[in-house]
Amino acid sequence: MDSFLSTKFTIGEGLGMGAWSLGHIAWLAAGALFIAIMCITFRRSTEAGRRYLLRLVAGLILADEIVKYVITIPTGQWDWSFLPLHLCSLSVFVILAHAIRPNDAVAEYLYALGLPAALMALIFPNWTMLPCMNWESIHSFSIHILLVCYPMMLLAGGWRPRFSRLRFWIAPLALAVILAVCLNATLDTNFFFLNGGEGGNPLSFLEGIVGGWYVLAIPFIAAALWAVMYIAIPKVLRWC
Repeated sequence: MDSFLSTKFTIGEGLGMGAWSLGHIAWLAAGALFIAIMCITFRRSTEAGRRYLLRLVAGLILADEIVKYVITIPTGQWDWSFLPLHLCSLSVFVILAHAIRPNDAVAEYLYALGLPAALMALIFPNWTMLPCMNWESIHSFSIHILLVCYPMMLLAGGWRPRFSRLRFWIAPLALAVILAVCLNATLDTNFFFLNGGEGGNPLSFLEGIVGGWYVLAIPFIAAALWAVMYIAIPKVLRWC
């Protein structure tokens, strides 16, 4: 299999870009520049222009997700792990719903869950065993950059988070976690990273210390992130 068309499950050894390599940093820099330009453009746009930009980004995200199936299925590289059941993959459909019919509760999911999940994926990618310009590497970087971009545009446009809105997502998320647990046990997948940390992220660090008990730390990590996102960041946004 050509290294460009390979996935992280089929790529040969010794071809990966590595975490915090020049390629990784270049992707992060390009993503930050793209997001900054989109946020500035969104803020300066009319209401019609903003709707167009949101739908444009949502469309790009959907197209990016479809590419995964277009390449992996015909080449025989499909794996159950490619099902859209990771937190970031679920954000794809939440963004589509918001782009079609904007709603504060939907936006809250994108801010509180989608944004930090996508940022963590970019900072601690679990696809560094791939070359920088491999299709899955390009897909993974680009879709996570777009997943960060969408809620950032909402913030740039004046939307503001409210923690109380998260109550609407308690039941759906509980069902998603239960489904992830069942599928992980049946298909040997790792949805929601419940079967182990990946890519040198904080969860894998904790797993190395306490083993499988690291899952108990996930609520505390979320609480720490939300403390920053709902206490510190809103104070900064008041000055914007």
